Order: sequence, then structure tokens, then C-alpha cells
Amino acid sequence: MGLEFKKLAEDVRGKILFMSYDGKKSLNIAEIKKGFARGGHYHPYEQYHVILSGKIEYREENLDTKEEQIQIVNGYKIIKVPPNTAHLLIALEDTLFFESFDKDYVATDYQKYRKIVEERMKVN
Repeated sequence: MGLEFKKLAEDVRGKILFMSYDGKKSLNIAEIKKGFARGGHYHPYEQYHVILSGKIEYREENLDTKEEQIQIVNGYKIIKVPPNTAHLLIALEDTLFFESFDKDYVATDYQKYRKIVEERMKVN
């Protein structure tokens, strides 16, 4: 079956190309324009973000312990997001990344982070 195009979505933050591989694994290529954010949610499965270019502030919060980690990430970095871990990507430069997971897409908004995504969409 191979790689299959699903859809293209676009908003003020940039574009996301949604694809699947062999009908089982999702592969999405996304851009975040400088100053905007993506994420602000968590998934019940492990997920990977691969930063291809640009620079982001990456925030991750363990929902059980409420421990938060914040790091600056440049291109060519793989970020492994554990299940049920809230995550947020804020573009410090125009950024291109892809994400992959092998489950049906399920996301639950995490208001602490989702609020940042929505506020930045209004301001920029």
C-alpha cells in the first residue's frame, strides 16, 4: 500500500500534510511560523516529533506528577513524547517538523498549554 495522502490543512500557524503509511502508521508534516504554537494536548499513546528545521521551545508536562520540562530544540532532533504527557511546541523561528504514531489519532486538550496555542493565534 505504501504512503498515502489524506488531506492538507492550513491556518495562520502554517500547513499540515496528513498522510498514512501502509494504512497503519500516521505521518504528518507540519510547519509552525515564528511566534505560533502547536500541540497543547496529550495522547493515550507514544508519539514522536522530528524537528527538521527551525528552533522551538518544547514544553512537556507529566500529568501524574505535574513535573514540567522546558527545553530549546533546534533542527534534526527527535522528541519522544510518552503516553498521557501534555506537550507544546512554540516556534522561536519558522519551524518544520514531522510527527508519527501508529494508533488512530486521539488527543485531549490540556488547557494550561492549549490556552497558549489559542492566545498566540489571536495575537500574531
